[in-house]
Amino acid sequence: MKKARWKLLLAGLALLGGISLDQNIISANTTIRVGTYNLRAPKKNDTNKQKDLLENDQVEIAGTQEINYKNHRFSGKSKYNTLTNFKDDYFKNIFYSNAIDFAGGGYGIATVSALPLKDSKTVKLYSSEAGKHLQKLKKAYREYNPDKKSTVKNLDKLTAKYGKKLVEPRVYQRSVIEKDGKKIAFYNTHLSYESTKIRQKQFKALAKAMRKDNTPYKVLVGDFNADQNTTEWKTFKKNFNITNGKDGIWRDTFIGEDPTMNVNSIDNIITSKNISISNIHTIKSTASDHVPLVADLTLK
Repeated sequence: MKKARWKLLLAGLALLGGISLDQNIISANTTIRVGTYNLRAPKKNDTNKQKDLLENDQVEIAGTQEINYKNHRFSGKSKYNTLTNFKDDYFKNIFYSNAIDFAGGGYGIATVSALPLKDSKTVKLYSSEAGKHLQKLKKAYREYNPDKKSTVKNLDKLTAKYGKKLVEPRVYQRSVIEKDGKKIAFYNTHLSYESTKIRQKQFKALAKAMRKDNTPYKVLVGDFNADQNTTEWKTFKKNFNITNGKDGIWRDTFIGEDPTMNVNSIDNIITSKNISISNIHTIKSTASDHVPLVADLTLK
């Protein structure tokens, strides 16, 4: 009788072991839904609607660009923060990176995430071709106040005089997230529209940073402003996977009007080779002059 019970116990343990093994196989691949969304800084948008677009699509982490951060862009009396309505019970974690001081506050990019963000940092990108004009631009941005017409005229005159010679400073941000015990380095950026030459240096700097990153999985999202042709993306094609342009399908993510642009597929999600990309889509909306680009990323 004791032997029979012992055999039954062993059989049960073996069965449990089999179940455990199957569960490990099932959870070997982890999928995370990622997005990127330029929120359009010059206009006071419905940020609740913008946030809901991402939440309703169950985006777990997104890079956002053109953030007004506690500045006086719209009023000299009160400060405005694009991110105020983004932080809620879903997007509990937000990391803002300042690209340039603007109107008593900042202007930059932000990562919004349902997952905790760790080791977050901001890194400056090359954009120095502005030269002596950069200091003039910084001063005009700092002093901008819609209630003081002289500051508005000063910025308008500066823009009219120098045009694309005024190159805004650019940054990228990096955070580490974890899902199912797997660590992902998540990058977010907004690159220069003023010059293809500058942009290519920024592309190379980002590719180098990701190649040197020892985190197992790497994801880069953003508005890359690659608006002249799709060949600009070749910097990433050897060592990374691209979402917008995958299988030769380019999705227009800029829906505004700009006669200087040749292509509108300027937002993208780029991953390390150990991540597969599926369910690529945009979310139809006029809440900004961009639409969100979203994809499911499977960590192999």
